[in-house]
Amino acid sequence: MADDYNLLGLGGLTSLVTNVNISHWGTEVLVECLYDPTGDRLPYSLVFKDCRAIKWNVHDEEEVEAELADLIGIHLGEAAHLKPALIHTDIFEISIVYGSFSMQKEKKAIAQATAT
Repeated sequence: MADDYNLLGLGGLTSLVTNVNISHWGTEVLVECLYDPTGDRLPYSLVFKDCRAIKWNVHDEEEVEAELADLIGIHLGEAAHLKPALIHTDIFEISIVYGSFSMQKEKKAIAQATAT
């Protein structure tokens, strides 16, 4: 699986996942992240809309109380429910079948891939 982290356009430094919010009865997933946690600390969000399936796997039960998870890898899949996005951290992995994806940084959408 190729890693799509560079497609986010953030740079080469690490990111942390700070929160995952599932709303609208599971049709919207918001993954809140922090880029360059030891430097500029730039917050951004990965927004998946029109979700049809969400699979969640916790693989480090001892760390579930941790406030931050190291983002290890991300694969954006394909919009229009074609291939799931996969987000892998040191604590959990989540798979999301979605209709559209956008990335928000400082309340502005900076990258968007929408189903056509």
